[in-house]
Amino acid sequence: MPKLQSNITALIENFARQLVAATEASAAQRIREALAEAFGVPQKRGPGRPKALASVAKPAKATRPKQLCPVPGCKNPAAPVFGMVCAKHKDVPKAQIKKYREQRKAKGAAAATAKLVKAKPAKPSSAKLNRARKLQGQYLGALRGLGDADRSRVKQAVRTKGVVEALKLAKSLKTARK
Repeated sequence: MPKLQSNITALIENFARQLVAATEASAAQRIREALAEAFGVPQKRGPGRPKALASVAKPAKATRPKQLCPVPGCKNPAAPVFGMVCAKHKDVPKAQIKKYREQRKAKGAAAATAKLVKAKPAKPSSAKLNRARKLQGQYLGALRGLGDADRSRVKQAVRTKGVVEALKLAKSLKTARK
């Protein structure tokens, strides 16, 4: 009887160890999944379809616009069954349909060139304006590397002496910092 009881005790202890190990492994797995979800880390894939992705809807495909019947004035959609014309114009000769398509293409090309012609060219800027823009860019670049106190000194110099003198001051302050 004592041997039987020791075997039962050993079996119970072994079962308890296995149960504790399985519970700890399950808890650790749930913690890993929660952390991965919180930080946006993708989960490792196992065999089969992942459950998280199964419920996500697929993105909608971009649909092409419906092709309309090439016959002038017709707004019906064209169908491949009728040779890419609508059911109403399925009996129109193919040569005539070809002419309609060429007319539509030529009309579209003319409209596109008309838009290009309407665009006004940019006015050429004067030398004075170019110099002013270059000076302004240099001034802004010089301000960028200065501290708040130096920057306010340079801005005060702009108001009193002008941009050229302020630029000289900013450059001297910048070299003094180094």
